[in-house]
Amino acid sequence: MSRAWLSSLLLVPLLACQAQAPADDGPSPRDLPDSSGAPAGMDQSLRDAALEVVEARERALVAGDREAFLATVDPDELGFSATQARWFDNLAQLPVTDVSYELGDEDVMTRVSGEGDLQLPVDFTMRLRGFDRRPVTQRMVWTFVRSGDEALLVDDRNTQIDAQTGWTPAPWDLAHIDVRRSGGILAVFDEDTAEHGTYVMSDLAEATRVVRRHLPQWSGKFVAYGISDVTAIDRMSAMTVDDTAAVAFPVMADERGPVVAYRFAVNPTVVGDVISRGEVFRHELVHVALGTTDDRSPLWLVEGVAQYVARSTFPVDDRRRIAALELGGVVGRTLEASQRFYTRDPLVNYALASLVCDYLATTRGEAVLWDLVRTFRTARFSPWAESEDVVRRELGLSTGELSTQALAWARSA
Repeated sequence: MSRAWLSSLLLVPLLACQAQAPADDGPSPRDLPDSSGAPAGMDQSLRDAALEVVEARERALVAGDREAFLATVDPDELGFSATQARWFDNLAQLPVTDVSYELGDEDVMTRVSGEGDLQLPVDFTMRLRGFDRRPVTQRMVWTFVRSGDEALLVDDRNTQIDAQTGWTPAPWDLAHIDVRRSGGILAVFDEDTAEHGTYVMSDLAEATRVVRRHLPQWSGKFVAYGISDVTAIDRMSAMTVDDTAAVAFPVMADERGPVVAYRFAVNPTVVGDVISRGEVFRHELVHVALGTTDDRSPLWLVEGVAQYVARSTFPVDDRRRIAALELGGVVGRTLEASQRFYTRDPLVNYALASLVCDYLATTRGEAVLWDLVRTFRTARFSPWAESEDVVRRELGLSTGELSTQALAWARSA
């Protein structure tokens, strides 16, 4: 294997990480005249008119009536009007169902800075038909201004609520999207990445077939994002965007759960990379297929099994040589179980975890990996250090002993 080809393998993908609070880069508070003298955002005389706007937007979205939807927006807010038109057009491309807007918990308004003439909490619900097990609800705060006796919408985002709920924008919130669907695969591109769409869909289908051979109980249905805006990847990844090929993440019914689907987002550099993207797709689809079943597994096992499957299409001797090159003078050591996996020498952590899982699957049979994942799902242990006891009990060796044996196996190829 050439080192140039090998270097493309080292842009390793990550499991979903907890999203960081979004930066406060939203609009500054509006200072609009208010004849009632009420504080900003608290003109209750607009309440009925604002609630009619909420209902009108739901009706328009369900009916696919673009003109009626945009009629609820203040035309003087040119930027917001444009993003609302884009968002409506984006949703029209998706298999959206169970759409609703409902008045939310008004107690949250005590924690929101006043803007406009009136602000109201609104819960937006939707489901991607065929991909989400149940509808997903997002808490929002809408800002209205008076227009005669009516209300018009001037903003539907609030940085404080977004931070409280951990909201991370989806592709349809960020750019014009191009949606491709084939069988159980729904992929979302944008104007810059769509040129690779046909080839990516083919690679996703092949990656699905590979992963289902290892995990036949998985349905093979999933949603993948491949857009140029890396905002979501940056927020979810425990590493820098440049070091992150992709991120698999859970979609929650609301900020409290439960999980309704697993999706993954791909770095745009991978979308156009014909050499490495197949491996990245296979890796991420293992995370998607396992979903929550490996939530209690140590991270070396979570990432190791994903990378083992990702490279399973290569001959075993090639996999051993790749590992020997990646790990150079590394000596056997305890495998990293915690989030330090991503922050302390992550390239070595990925390579060593992958090698150990490959070694176990090749010498003992692949079932040993899935049995270990199932064991961790119900095992009793508290700190991650105690996960070593589980491994020793199940496999008869510590992870340090396993890594030493695996390195010797790789270097003897």
